[in-house]
Amino acid sequence: MRFKVLILSTAGISACSSGSGAPGAPPSPVSSGSEYESATVRAAATIRPDDIRRHITFLASDDLAGRDTPSAGLETAAAYLVGFMEEAGLEPAGENGTFIQRFPYTRSAMIAASRQVNYRSAGSTRALEYARDYYVVPADLSATNAEVVFAGVAARPSAGLAGVGQGKVALFTATGNPMIGTGEDLLGAFQAAVQGRAAGVVLLLDETQTADSILDMASALQGAGLILPLPVVALSSERGAELLAGADLDLAALKASPPANVIPVAGVTMNLSAPYEVSEHTPPNVAGMIRGSDPVLQEQYIVYTAHFDHVGVGIPDATGDSIYNGADDNASGTAALMETAAAFAALDVPPARSVIFLAVSGEEKGLLGSEYYSDNPTVPIDQIIMNINLDMVGRSHPDTVIGIGRQYTNLGPLTDRILQEYPDLGFVLIEDPVPEEQGFFRSDHLNFVTKDIPAIFFSAGFDHEDYHKPSDEFDLIDTDKAARVGRTVFHLGALIAGGTVDPEWTEEGLAEVRRTIAENANPN
Repeated sequence: MRFKVLILSTAGISACSSGSGAPGAPPSPVSSGSEYESATVRAAATIRPDDIRRHITFLASDDLAGRDTPSAGLETAAAYLVGFMEEAGLEPAGENGTFIQRFPYTRSAMIAASRQVNYRSAGSTRALEYARDYYVVPADLSATNAEVVFAGVAARPSAGLAGVGQGKVALFTATGNPMIGTGEDLLGAFQAAVQGRAAGVVLLLDETQTADSILDMASALQGAGLILPLPVVALSSERGAELLAGADLDLAALKASPPANVIPVAGVTMNLSAPYEVSEHTPPNVAGMIRGSDPVLQEQYIVYTAHFDHVGVGIPDATGDSIYNGADDNASGTAALMETAAAFAALDVPPARSVIFLAVSGEEKGLLGSEYYSDNPTVPIDQIIMNINLDMVGRSHPDTVIGIGRQYTNLGPLTDRILQEYPDLGFVLIEDPVPEEQGFFRSDHLNFVTKDIPAIFFSAGFDHEDYHKPSDEFDLIDTDKAARVGRTVFHLGALIAGGTVDPEWTEEGLAEVRRTIAENANPN
């Protein structure tokens, strides 16, 4: 799943509904005793933990080096997916009669050898350790031997920066992680710095941001593709206090009583540089299809999605491991998608509607692969009636599965009924346990939702400590749970593909989703 790094809009940092509408009559019973229903039960049983294990073992192996977008490991994973779909008997659903769809991607990567963040005080230079003392956003400009001013609280900067800040580094105090959530601190500090023509920004982190937190954010930013005009550094509370002490200023006192006006940090200068390089690539999506058997309904498409990329090789952890294998995120969802596809292929007679299995890359860079597909679909976009997204389905509680967005459509209630009809699935479908994190707007289904296509996002949860770390390894995966998630989403897709039940938004759900998308697009 994409790490929720704040991406500022350009304005902020510089100064056909498909299946929409309220559900009508209650859906038909999940079980009808029909031959089709019996066939789906047999097909669902082919989704087994051993097969899930085999796929995740391959996709999350060190040989694939974390499946970064772009990378050789990602291409190897794509070839594995193509081979599987061919063997299972799916039709190509990519471009030019192939299983592959490629999309343009401009990669921006910080040049580590040229990165420099330090300060000079009392005649000596204090070096700072990247990913322990600080992290930095790649930037177009740099600050060299720049004087420093303290500009108060990031979300509510002190007055006067426009008068004295030109060419200087502006320090601000921040609360929590300034790169996630609402972005109030980052946006407030950056706008004040731009208006004051400052040379750079340093956010002084609070005590909640430990060395591990800084390491996590440094790793996330390496692959986020976020570029700013000015260097923005997040500095640990300990190092920030030392820097201010060089000017006889006390960080705790400044936090307790922020100055009304900007004050100089006398005798301290800073160097901030985070240059980057740009390269052009065409990473792959992989798409296969089971064509529907009804001559009319086969022109309607259900799309399953799972991202098969992760974040590649990054900063080593305490054990020295630098490969972020992404076993749960998202080899688990990819494996479940693969076996769901094979289950559909195992049906003696295909369902009435067509079903597409879309494995996307570039999710960790900003949902790029699914965005490209939704803008350049290989079938008419207005004939895609539903999206089922799988992301991180192999960890956490064995008896629950999260249906993120379940309240917005009839897909949540339909899944509830499936779980009641097939108790061997062993799940209770729960709502997003952390709605404030806006999980419904952080994975690939979002690019279908923005086109008013009903969607539901299945996950086991994001609360484990190995999220976006080298420790997200295969041996921690609950393959039985991942297989049961696969069987659950197979039954849901098979129900809709059967042609007797339509996916539908609730009137309130669609309105709320549209409103949230608009608010996120215009945070000011």
